[in-house]
Amino acid sequence: MTSLNNSIMEFGEYIRSLREKHNLLLREMAANLNMDVAYLSKIERGIRIARREQVVAFAKTLKEDENELIKLWMSEQIVLMLKNEKERTEILKIAEEKISKIDELSLLNIDVTF
Repeated sequence: MTSLNNSIMEFGEYIRSLREKHNLLLREMAANLNMDVAYLSKIERGIRIARREQVVAFAKTLKEDENELIKLWMSEQIVLMLKNEKERTEILKIAEEKISKIDELSLLNIDVTF
């Protein structure tokens, strides 16, 4: 499970630490994922961004909680999107309000799009 310290760690770094914890070589894990070694290396170094389906594959290969890895990955996507925005905290507050509204409406079986 992802702890607070791991949630601060970059996604690629965390994947590398898990791979090393499982004593998997880069080429072994790449083979397990049917992924190019160079591509996996770039994900681990933060040069490339993993796709959601790859995050799911990482979770299965590394026997980690899929939801925890997705949360870590997705939070990094949000940070990358907002890191240069002056009003990023306000943007997050507005997004949180919209998410709350979506949750309320979904309880009523009302589909909402923005």
